[in-house]
Amino acid sequence: MQIEKYKYYSAVDFLKDRDFLKWQLFNSEEDRLFWNSVVKEYPVLESTIKEAIVLYKDNIRLNDFRMSRSEISGSLASLQTQINKKKKRNSRRIVLSISAVAASIAIFIISLHFIFNKENHVQDIATFAQTLPDNNNLYSSDTKLILSENNTVTLNNTESSIEYEGDAIKADNNLILKEESSLYNQLITPYGKRSSITFSDGTKAWVNAGSRLIYPAEFSKEKREIYVDGEIYIEVSEDKKRPFVIKTKQMDISVLGTKFNVSAYEDDKIKNVVLLSGSVSISSNTHNKDKEIILTPNQMYSDLENSYSVENVDASVYILWAQGLYQFESEELGNIITRLERYYGIKIECDTAIAGLKCSGKLDLKDDLNKLLTELSRALPIKYRQNANGSYTINIKS
Repeated sequence: MQIEKYKYYSAVDFLKDRDFLKWQLFNSEEDRLFWNSVVKEYPVLESTIKEAIVLYKDNIRLNDFRMSRSEISGSLASLQTQINKKKKRNSRRIVLSISAVAASIAIFIISLHFIFNKENHVQDIATFAQTLPDNNNLYSSDTKLILSENNTVTLNNTESSIEYEGDAIKADNNLILKEESSLYNQLITPYGKRSSITFSDGTKAWVNAGSRLIYPAEFSKEKREIYVDGEIYIEVSEDKKRPFVIKTKQMDISVLGTKFNVSAYEDDKIKNVVLLSGSVSISSNTHNKDKEIILTPNQMYSDLENSYSVENVDASVYILWAQGLYQFESEELGNIITRLERYYGIKIECDTAIAGLKCSGKLDLKDDLNKLLTELSRALPIKYRQNANGSYTINIKS
């Protein structure tokens, strides 16, 4: 058994895993040692495994049948096959017979109707996001679409397009069946790349460089939730019965149908939401969770550590990056450089003595980085040089 495959498992995933079921059925010393090693390797899984055990024990009933170990083993294999078939047909109620413990223990029946309907409540998307390792993939040369632990699609276009439609996922020139994906998918757009994604409900998002997006392959009937570490501009398809919620580490943004921009990079001190149309409700760790902030069009919510603000802005300026433009007004040079680093995927070192210089203007991000830095050096008393390794250094002009 391979420990690594369990890294991103939810409680429901464990209930569909043959080795987990075998452990619960036989509880052998070998199995106990193995699952102890799983928890030791991935401590965050301990609570998930305990939840899977509770679900397993709470949803069984006893029959009077007895089975041999070989029959039990065969039954487990049959169960896994039936689960896969039933899941493909989206059955509303699945009742399958599985084996019981050894020769003297009775056979169990699990109601997968309960399990699959419970799936979206086993581990919410924010909890799942916090179990993931640090995102070193942001320095990759390619965009990554992670469908499951063993299924990652590499996209090497500068601007990639992903669409979830029917039973298929289109990712640039790739066509993948949805059944090949796990409960949550990840789109990792590294520095120097951009992506656009159309979710299963028709909602479309543009994903900026250096961003990670986590979302279900198919939204549930009750809600639509995604998790963002980075920046996206999103146009939400209206659905009055299912609110759309964007979660970040700092805040939750709830909408029904609207257009807005979210910038919530983990490394940035300031996180913000800018609304173009419709309305959004923001719940943040910064203020009382019971007090929701409601934005109207052309307003920006800014979240800075222990304080927040709401101000009127020209919202259209904040989504120009999706068109390859960057407009700024009285922006500190350090912030401008950070955005250019992410967009081009190139390291730019800026002297701290000039990082606070403010500048206004518009840059065409389709231009060469040298041209943009030249334009900045005309507006500010700075000079730049390109180093042998391809990085840049910016100093004050002497």
